[in-house]
Formats: sequence, structure tokens, C-alpha cells
Amino acid sequence: MFIIDWLSKGADHHPDKVALVDVETGKELSYLEFDTRASRFAEFLRDQWQIKKGDRVAVLAHNSSEYLEMLYGCAKIGAILVCLNWRLSVAELEAILADSEPSGLIFGKDLSEQGKALLQSALLRYGMILGETAADNVPEYEACLSQSSGRRIPMPNWGTDETWHLLYTSGTTGKPKGVLQTYGMVVINAVNSMLHGGINQQDTTLAVLPFFHTGGLNLFTNPVLFCGGTVYLMRQFDVDRAIELLNSKITTFLFVPAIYQFISQHPKFKDYQFKNIRMPAAGGAPIPHSLLQEYGKKGLTIRCGFGMTETGPTVFLTDDETSVKKVGSVGKPVRLVETRVVDSKGRDCKVKERGELLIRGPGVTPGYWRMPEATAKAIVDGWLYTGDIAYFDDDGDYYIVDRSKDMFISGGENVYPAEVENVLYQLAGIKEAAVIGVSDDKWGEVGKAIIALAPGTSLSVGDITQHCRNQLAAYKVPKHVVFVEALPRNASGKVEKPQLRKIYGN
Repeated sequence: MFIIDWLSKGADHHPDKVALVDVETGKELSYLEFDTRASRFAEFLRDQWQIKKGDRVAVLAHNSSEYLEMLYGCAKIGAILVCLNWRLSVAELEAILADSEPSGLIFGKDLSEQGKALLQSALLRYGMILGETAADNVPEYEACLSQSSGRRIPMPNWGTDETWHLLYTSGTTGKPKGVLQTYGMVVINAVNSMLHGGINQQDTTLAVLPFFHTGGLNLFTNPVLFCGGTVYLMRQFDVDRAIELLNSKITTFLFVPAIYQFISQHPKFKDYQFKNIRMPAAGGAPIPHSLLQEYGKKGLTIRCGFGMTETGPTVFLTDDETSVKKVGSVGKPVRLVETRVVDSKGRDCKVKERGELLIRGPGVTPGYWRMPEATAKAIVDGWLYTGDIAYFDDDGDYYIVDRSKDMFISGGENVYPAEVENVLYQLAGIKEAAVIGVSDDKWGEVGKAIIALAPGTSLSVGDITQHCRNQLAAYKVPKHVVFVEALPRNASGKVEKPQLRKIYGN
């Protein structure tokens, strides 16, 4: 099977429809303008940089219309875009460049210090800067595009398993892995978003999560573009701009819980009605029940989902009814995904029996860039072994309990931190909470809760402990409680548990 150029189709069917809006600058691009500029980028790569099918091009930049021009431009000549995490150090980025071996690097002017350092240290033939003027003999993006003819270049019909871009995992458990993102994965995720999220041509989405993250590109930027809707691009999350757009322009989006929290604390939240929003979704981490209730008062039902970089990402997405009746569930697997829960011996688990979540389907990655052993370990007989602990109920609705690596054993009993964290979030004064296992002479390991309180609230260690005792078995109750200003999070909004273990693990 092969994939047809849907951006070019969009330019043919509705050339004047607004495809992209840059929130920071106000710049708008129609589908025809978007396709034309992506073609200019493709032509420049092909003719000036001599980029061929399969060659890599790296980008270090915040979200922008230019970023998507590069992504879709690469598709037109079969180049592979390497989406770099701008939060990483130069040394970490150098390791990724050494692994992916791109021919060139494009970087944003606000990341020019890192970009110039990488150009000097890595074996890169070409460089380009996104900005108003060239810098240190590095040509500027617009000047490069102006060298192209302006003729639209159609994307060839690429195979579903051919790689479009690389997204590197966060590397919190070891060396970052480049997850192959294929044309088929993007289309399958778009179809699942249409079937279960109702994504359509009338939708407008707010792209807040960074594009080096699967949530940034695929929930719901690419699905909305696939359908012919409009994407509002936010370079970095700005709560003031975001709340205004949510109240006036946006119909659907996926945020991590931290962003929902920031918006709910905005002074205008209590007065705004958000009448255009039809499907708010959440992922990346469990969302506190208190937040669900806050948005519920506005008539907004937040639909919780689950996915991975390796799955394109959507695997689960609750419907409205499940979101309300089964808080904590991620619902049933979406239409084009199969799932299993297995025990340590690979046997299928029964209802409410916890085990490792396995995923199979056309939206699952073929593997990791130049890592055949890691691929063979992760994908066995077509099933992706996720490392996530899950179970399903009598209705077939799934619950993600925790990462297997985050589980600890206290007095011979398994403790899943996410379960304890969900209980902690029931306390209104808790803004952020994370639980890790620490060594204990008597029990082997016990829980330590690291908690950030909401402004103007006060909770004691006794308050925390008593609440947990009322809700949990004794061995699950954290023995230690630490109050902090904020929890460390990565770019996708997930709490960095390795960092917490490093700081508070003693």
C-alpha cells in the first residue's frame, strides 16, 4: 500500500482555506501557500543541498509554520526530518546527530547559540537559520526558499512503512532511541482521530506541545491538516494567549494535565465559557479528578487517552460517557489498534488482572533507527511490549496502572506509584504529586511522596498521610512526604521520575 500527498490534495480542493496560523506573529498560510512553500523547501534541499531520498535533515526549532513546511517539504523528496529536542544540552544533541547523521541542520534564531555549536562540532555539511538575517555565514531560511522556482512539487506515493521523520525518546532510562515515524503511522493516527475524536475539516486545533514530541505533531496537528482544518501554532505555551484562543477560536486539542492546571488557575477562567470547544483531550499523565470537575462545570468533558511515540501515538481515547463514569480509565482501544494484557509468562490476563500492555496494529512503528536489537526486544511477533502495567474491566475499558520500571515492592507487595498519585490528587490543595520508592530497613522499599501545593493552600504531612490511609492499603501509604515548589517535567509534560529518584531517593 502507499500514501497519497494529502497536503497537495488540500491545496487543490480548498486552496484559500487557512491551514496554519502563527499565534506569535499572526501570520496565516492558506493550503495553497503552505503547499507552495513546502515545495520551495523541498526544491532547495534537492537542488542546493543535494538531498536524496533517505537522507536526514535535522531541525532545532520551536513550533512554527516553517517547521511544518520543512516536515512536508521533506516528504516531497523522501528526506527524513530529525526533530531535535531543544531542551537538551549541546552534548546530548551531539549524540543524537552522531546517531542520525543528518546532512544539514536548520535552527531557530532563538536557538542560534546551540545551533552554531552543533554546526561546529558535528559532521554537518550544511546549516540554515530561521530568522530575519543570516548569521556567521549561515544562510537564512527565507533567502534559501527564494532561490526556488515556486512550482508545486507533488509528494511521490510513498509506501506506508517508509520513514518520514525521527522522534527520539526522552532518554530518561538510557540512550535516546530514534523512533521511526512512517507515512502510514501518521495516516492511521489521523483516521483513528477522525473515528474516535470526530476530527473534521471544520476543526481548529491549538498546537502547544513541541513538535519533537509525537503529541505535538499528531494530537492533533497532522490529523487536522489531513482533514483540511486549521492549526494554530504556539511556539511555547503562553497561558494568556492560550486562554483567549480557547475561548474564541479553538474546537479541539490535546493538553497534558499541567497545561489544564495552568489554564484553570488563570483569572479569566471563571468567567469564560469556551463555547466553541467540542473535544478537549488529555494525555501524557493521569489527570486529577479535581481538574476534571473544574472543566466539567464549564460543560467540558475532558477525554482521556493513552499513546506512545512508538504507536503514532493514539491507542486509547475515552468517549464522553466513559470519561464521566469511569474516571481514571483510558477507554477501549481505538478502531485500528489491537491490545493485550499479559502476565510475566506471556499468558493473557483475565479481567482486572494486572499485567504488561501489548499493542499491535498498522500504527505501530517498524522499530528504532539503527537499533535492530532494541527493535527485536520491543516488538515480538508483531506485538509491541510497552513496559506499561494495565488491566481492563468487565466492559473492556482499560486502565493504565503505571510503568513497570516505576513499580516498587514494599513488604513483598507491588506498589504502583500512579495509583497512589491518583489518590493524592483527590486533595484539593495538591497541585503536583509524584511517588517514588526508597529503601527501607524493615520493608525493603517504601513510598516517598514529593508534593507541590497550590498557591494559597496549606497541607501538613499528617493531612497527606491520613488521606492516604483512608483510601489505600497500609503498604501503599507513603512513609515519607516532601514538599517542593514544583516537580521537574520533560517537554511532553511528564514528571521526570529519574530526576526525583536522584534528588530524593535516599
